[in-house]
Amino acid sequence: MGIIGKTALKNLKRRSVRTLCMVFFAFMLSACLFCCSVLTDSMESSLQNTTDRLGADIIVVPEEYEGEMADSLFMGELCSFDFDKKWADTISQLEGVDQCTPQLYMASLAADCCSAATQMIVFDPQTDFIVTPWLEEEGLPLPGEGEMYIGALINPPEPDSIKFFGENYSVIGRLERTNTSYDTCVFMTADTAEQIRSSQGWADAFGEPEQSAHDLVSSLMIRVEEGSDAKAIARAINYSIEGAPVKAYTTNGIFSGVLRSVESMDGYTRVLMGVLLVLVVVALASVFTITINERTVEFGILSSLGVGAGRLSGIVLAEGLVIGLLGGFLGAVGAFAGLELFSTPIKVMLSIPRLDTSWQYLLPLAGTCIGLSVAVSLLSSLYSAWKVGRSRLDGLLKGEEL
Repeated sequence: MGIIGKTALKNLKRRSVRTLCMVFFAFMLSACLFCCSVLTDSMESSLQNTTDRLGADIIVVPEEYEGEMADSLFMGELCSFDFDKKWADTISQLEGVDQCTPQLYMASLAADCCSAATQMIVFDPQTDFIVTPWLEEEGLPLPGEGEMYIGALINPPEPDSIKFFGENYSVIGRLERTNTSYDTCVFMTADTAEQIRSSQGWADAFGEPEQSAHDLVSSLMIRVEEGSDAKAIARAINYSIEGAPVKAYTTNGIFSGVLRSVESMDGYTRVLMGVLLVLVVVALASVFTITINERTVEFGILSSLGVGAGRLSGIVLAEGLVIGLLGGFLGAVGAFAGLELFSTPIKVMLSIPRLDTSWQYLLPLAGTCIGLSVAVSLLSSLYSAWKVGRSRLDGLLKGEEL
């Protein structure tokens, strides 16, 4: 195998232009598989993480703000809308509702008045089943008045203080990273929210508030009783409560647009990879066949020197192996570099909140890409290897077409 490998490498080096062209085909296959996998898997992972972190079966929001709510939960977009809290009491009493907790969303500004343009989430510790268990898992106390927790990706100028609308508030902890939009949010109680809304900076930006933060709700997160139908309860909220300016969605329902995007991207990826796979196999097989026919005398000389048919075929397969390995490796590395370099425009263009670039995910994926490139390259060289192995010595020496 050492002699076969050395011979294959010398042949590839001697025909560098042909080798580069064949490596390019394997490179494109590996790079496309790597990029498509990262993009689709990142969208699916972000959606799953968001759904798991919510822990709610139904989400109730003002009926005209479904899109804003989905963008806020999935993409981390800033939003600020509300309705009267009195509807929360009515909805929580419906049959089949196990837990119901309100949340209020307030958006800060990217200006001197604030440390950052950040989504502020106000939760009720008495009924909350989303943020409170998260704090309990980490052994953290509930925030008091003037105190808040920040998401893992927020970096205020001072580690223990953050400024909103001209006032500083205490940061009592940083929550663990979840790879969801919560990583860019701050969490507080209604008492702190009332302080912010009562500040002069808030009045200058939005005007004097008409209602207290204690009386406002942006969304209701609902868990249904075991065995209850979430869709049926959502319909009951939508059609049995007269005059309610809200609409209920199941968690999957509010993310239906994202789900469709993920499914479409996955479908397009499968079609693209199928077409690309066929094209690469045909291209490599054609190049192998053409070049092997040009090298019949070379193989004839090797055969006359005592090199057996198996070794002649092995040389061709070794060339295919080297091409697959080199192209697959360069494709995976190049794709990773491209995703890192252009991650921000990619996320904006495709509406992906984040790309999964953990080594635990990328290394197995790179191995898969390299393995596929090798398999395709070897498959493309099989016919040429078979023809070389079964050809007669005199035909090879005469340069007859294989």
